Amino acid sequence: MAISSTKNTKINPSIGFISILIYSLFIATIKEIDFLLFIPIVVQLLFLDIDFKILFKKIIRVNLFIFITFLILVLEDKYELALLVFIRANLILLFTLSFNFDGFSLYKAMNNLKISNKFSLIFFFTVKYIEILFSTAIRLKSVIKIRGFKAKFNMDSFKTYADMLGFLLYISVNKMEKVEDLIVLRTKDDKLFPAKKIVVNYKDILLLSSIIGVIFVYYFK
Repeated sequence: MAISSTKNTKINPSIGFISILIYSLFIATIKEIDFLLFIPIVVQLLFLDIDFKILFKKIIRVNLFIFITFLILVLEDKYELALLVFIRANLILLFTLSFNFDGFSLYKAMNNLKISNKFSLIFFFTVKYIEILFSTAIRLKSVIKIRGFKAKFNMDSFKTYADMLGFLLYISVNKMEKVEDLIVLRTKDDKLFPAKKIVVNYKDILLLSSIIGVIFVYYFK
């Protein structure tokens, strides 16, 4: 690992991956909300070029599932826990999705950190499959809208969604098979890319320092 003094407009993917792990584990274990938790996100947003429209669309989609958990806890009269779960989940989402990592970026980040190649490839295929699943679902949704489909609470709508889900899975699996063939062709010495030295710049140091600083203050204040 080396430190660079040159200007760099991006956070190093490996440092970003480490930051996500540390911040997510920290947020997942907190028992109360504090404004300190937002400091790493503010630092991150200052350094990253983020399309906020796309970012918040992704967060809203995932929040559909988070809201179900929130609602269940509210119905059980666990209001404080419901709020804590909702805020924790969204803090992790905001921090993680702001990096906008794709499968290849994550694989490179993990490979440079000398993480097990098999684990890195499994992680890569999981992320890549999710990417393909979402992009295909959006295209299929656009197609049925163009054809005049309007969702209603009836059997025809349910059948349309069932057919679309089956077609979605079929297309996604076929695309992943092509990705697998491409990976086999590009793999050398059982790796997609050779590991590179991690070059750390001042932005990487500030981001990690903000996270570690917040953790220290949160637990020892």
